[in-house]
Amino acid sequence: MGAATRLYLTGADGMLGTALTAALAADPVTGTWRTHGVSRADFDIADAGAVTRSIESFRPDVVVHTAAHAVVDDCERDPARALRVNVAGVRNVAEACRRTGSRLVYLSSDYVFDGTAPPEGGYRETDLPSPLSVYGATKLAGERICAVLGERALSVRTSWLFGGADERVDVVLAALRQAAEGRPAALVADQYSLPTYTADLARALVFLLTRPEPVSGTLHVANAGTASWYDVGLALHELRPDVPEPKPLAMAECGFVGGRPRDSSLCTERLAGLGLSLPHWRDALQRFCARH
Repeated sequence: MGAATRLYLTGADGMLGTALTAALAADPVTGTWRTHGVSRADFDIADAGAVTRSIESFRPDVVVHTAAHAVVDDCERDPARALRVNVAGVRNVAEACRRTGSRLVYLSSDYVFDGTAPPEGGYRETDLPSPLSVYGATKLAGERICAVLGERALSVRTSWLFGGADERVDVVLAALRQAAEGRPAALVADQYSLPTYTADLARALVFLLTRPEPVSGTLHVANAGTASWYDVGLALHELRPDVPEPKPLAMAECGFVGGRPRDSSLCTERLAGLGLSLPHWRDALQRFCARH
């Protein structure tokens, strides 16, 4: 992907899309690329004709597909919408990439795993997925659609993003906003994964996009360190005394509609083998707090 000079980004106004746009502009290599970002305001990702026209008119070297319906319980309540966005949308983007010869980088999720018996060191790219929710199933379907492109596709699985502007999908942001109202956050204490800062994930994507040899298949990209959101809340309280100490919650108390993996920690050894290891989530949280 290092030779790419034209990049097309879906979900450009989303949590990751915003961070990736900034990281691309800041990098000395990708800062010279021609980048075109689109969002829901431009067209419906489930509209095959609109997707095809947009991508074919830009003729990108690479498409980064971050657009998704990522609110897990909403996906469970409205599976038809989840299928439209997370499956039909991916199919439309992948088909347009096939027609234009573009490479495709697709953002997937740790929720493709059931988390019941994670292997030591976390789930590897070769471990068998078994999603518990509509959201996880649609993200896995997206991976399989992208795989049809063979060596021209990369599915990046990540986990527990924070650093955005939508508290429905950003636990850290929600905790900060509750703190501003003097309310302690109630955070799940018995579910675990790798909390990941969007700025770090975006920089990792730039690293992958600028490699001389393209990466394909499936790759796990996340900050280091397994934690619960309650653990993150305690660390946030230590960093920001104005943020009240969180209250621990059990998953069973939350009234979740969609199933959640108990421990979906990802193994990032393949990424390390490529020459990149992301910082610990505590370091990432400290940097995030310095900006807020």
